[in-house]
Amino acid sequence: MKTIFLFLIFSISYCIGNCQIISDNQPNSTSKKLSSFYSEFQLDSVAFNNILKREFNAVINSSGRTTIGNYASADIKDGKVAFNATKNFKNGDMLSINASGGITDGFFAIFNQTKINSNVGINFKYNFRLRSSSISFYTDEIEKLKKKINDAKAETSISQTINVHDSILLRRKIALLANEIKAIDSKLQDVGSNPERKADLEYQLALKTFQKDSLLLKQQMFPSLKEADQKIKNAEQKAKAKALLEFEYTGISFQWISLGGGLSNNNFNQFLPRFSSLDSQIVKQNNIVWNMTIEYNLYKWNHYSKPTYYLLIGFKGSVDDNFADLTKVEINDTNLYGSSLNQRSTIKKFNAYKGDYQTKILAAKFYADYYKFFFKNEAAIHIYPEANFTQNSKPIYNAGIGLLYSFYDMKDKETKAKLNAELYFRLSDLSNNSESKLKTFQRNELGLRLSIPISFLNF
Repeated sequence: MKTIFLFLIFSISYCIGNCQIISDNQPNSTSKKLSSFYSEFQLDSVAFNNILKREFNAVINSSGRTTIGNYASADIKDGKVAFNATKNFKNGDMLSINASGGITDGFFAIFNQTKINSNVGINFKYNFRLRSSSISFYTDEIEKLKKKINDAKAETSISQTINVHDSILLRRKIALLANEIKAIDSKLQDVGSNPERKADLEYQLALKTFQKDSLLLKQQMFPSLKEADQKIKNAEQKAKAKALLEFEYTGISFQWISLGGGLSNNNFNQFLPRFSSLDSQIVKQNNIVWNMTIEYNLYKWNHYSKPTYYLLIGFKGSVDDNFADLTKVEINDTNLYGSSLNQRSTIKKFNAYKGDYQTKILAAKFYADYYKFFFKNEAAIHIYPEANFTQNSKPIYNAGIGLLYSFYDMKDKETKAKLNAELYFRLSDLSNNSESKLKTFQRNELGLRLSIPISFLNF
């Protein structure tokens, strides 16, 4: 019984000594004693915001579907390539620019004979973080962080003191040598005709002059107090940044709003089989569509992968076309050369789209993305419903589910994933408002998405 009692006391002492604290930027309404205890283990506002900015930047720069961040991606199903660039602002906000290119005529090119390819577009998105954020950590981590920061401050103070001392000492040495040179000059005037004494004084004069000139040269090369002070402060900032980078927390949570807009160009061949003339059957179409979006994002990460998730709820309004509803077909143009007895043929293949093409369609879409992570945050379940409302059409409701997995370099798992792969299953038109003859589970799509996260541009 005594052993169990001692074990309980030891366990409680350890938990109190190394408990998990949640630091946030919300007002605390706890009692004074508890508030005093928490304040001792709270991150200061500068460290708190610096960590949030860094993690916010990392999250923004790692997503694929939501067009946020530095990445290159290739979509096997749609045949699209995309590149993003981001601009970070001092207040933590971020501007994302996304450029994408499609493959509707069989070429991986943005321009083909100076003509812009289809599905080439540019989108802008401004992301600003909301105030409701939190970071959880153990008390020993905050103690380590504070010690490193205090050590950096102490080193700065010592370096500044040494720098001032060295500067004063150098000036005093130069002044002392100047006085000694002046005294030797005075002795040379009164040396008389003693050659040995004169030679000795001249030697001393030359030596002291050389020492003074050396110190004057050193003084010229010596940085000013202002320059040296700035250099010392920069070293302190680097030490603090390194300490924050080494700070290990167990969880982080923040929210942000994304405001976006963009346009894309649909340039493709439309196939019109109703015409008998071959030249009339292929029509070049070129149309620009634009959109505006607003999105709410919630990100909650936990080191133990317990409540780690990412939620996005968005609305998109657009002036669109029905390019996505057209049917893709492969056209073969055959040219015959020679007589019927000795004939040669050439075949040109290209893609075209069949259907009634309409433009300037007002459309709106409500959508959501939910990622629930597991396996130490290397894999996730992805759920993404959406509701589409189009002018003069019934609403279309779609839903999908995917399994996302991140592939890492086994030799370097500390860095971000080398490849993200998602196996997805999507059901289209759940309410069958398009009056399809197919059953609900027959109106499905099974595919694979690949994205390659690349931090290639941050202007």
